[in-house]
Amino acid sequence: MAGSTHVPDKLYGYTLQVRHMMNELISHDLEQIVSVEAFEDVAIESEDGVIVEQIKSVQSDNNPVTDRAEVFWKTLYNWLQYVKEGNLELSKTVFRIMVSADRAITEGGIPSSFNTATNENDAEAALKSARSTLWGGNDELKSKIPARYSQYLDAVFDETNKSVVVQIIKNMQIEIYEANYDESFYKKFCSQTIPEEYTQELFIYMLGWVYERVNTQIKAGQAAFIQCKDFRDALLLQIRRYNQSVMLASISVQPNEDDTKHELDRQDVYIKQLGFIDLDMSEKLRAANDYLRTSAEKTLWAERGIVASQSFDEYHDSLIRTWNNQSKLAALSPGSTDAETGQKLYYNCQDTVCTTKVQGKDTPDFFGAGTLHALANNPPEEPRIGWHSQYKNLLKAGSELDE
Repeated sequence: MAGSTHVPDKLYGYTLQVRHMMNELISHDLEQIVSVEAFEDVAIESEDGVIVEQIKSVQSDNNPVTDRAEVFWKTLYNWLQYVKEGNLELSKTVFRIMVSADRAITEGGIPSSFNTATNENDAEAALKSARSTLWGGNDELKSKIPARYSQYLDAVFDETNKSVVVQIIKNMQIEIYEANYDESFYKKFCSQTIPEEYTQELFIYMLGWVYERVNTQIKAGQAAFIQCKDFRDALLLQIRRYNQSVMLASISVQPNEDDTKHELDRQDVYIKQLGFIDLDMSEKLRAANDYLRTSAEKTLWAERGIVASQSFDEYHDSLIRTWNNQSKLAALSPGSTDAETGQKLYYNCQDTVCTTKVQGKDTPDFFGAGTLHALANNPPEEPRIGWHSQYKNLLKAGSELDE
């Protein structure tokens, strides 16, 4: 489906931090650096300063942006400590809470007032109002604050921290995505200049690329940093791989071992044909794998409009022509047995079709071999090609014995 913006299922195998890191890598200039677990869950660094982002995923009744949400006050407390310890320069830092929710959530009055405060006066008023709401006008409610977040309020409402907290509130942002974060993220990725037919494959590949970079650095005991330019270079390298002016890239999934063995056990016609020329089990397994993958590839290429149906017909005709020519050559220098001659024909065809193109483009390694097996499989009563010189008679005899 060219141009599809359906979010791939494989997206959900990656943590929200990794997904959001990639989202930021798409969004910013090449010189900027995106990090995980350095300044915050995710952070974006540039010459002008840093954006620190606390990432929250809501999949239950917990709402991280209510007036009495423990995680909200803990986040402010942590930011306060980062500034006081000198890890963040207050005048050059944007403080952001990003919430991805699977349902509609209501932002509390205090978080909302902090979010909308854009100057020091508004920020100071919002802080004063928050203190009054939670502690009361004369701090008479302070003792009733649950212990789980009272320590955070003690620090945030402390007069000695007021100037810092006011600046944090002034530079604070809250972004809430209600059941649409991943959709908007995927649409942003698809809006780049990339081949429409391969957006899903490129998207999942780049998510994996980000994950591996993050995982490698964190395993080494380091915070994870990726420069936007490195992400862009890796994406461009993959785009070149999928460039249809050179090659038709594979988008199917490698069949697993169980599927391949099941296919072999079916003893379809093309597998029987390999038995006629005494090929071993490993060759038959590879043939089953190539056949399954090629079938899946053809379906996906057709569905996405990558290859026209008449192009497949032309490709099949070309492979049959190759088989005809190789059959004649094999007959000129036969082996000592019909099976050996068939093996020579089989391997020569396998080699030759590697360079046969579809719509003027190269194909994945397995595709030519898989298509040969498809031609050796249909029609079942009298396949279009075969490897043993008497393959039609052998199939007919086998069919009569089955009856």
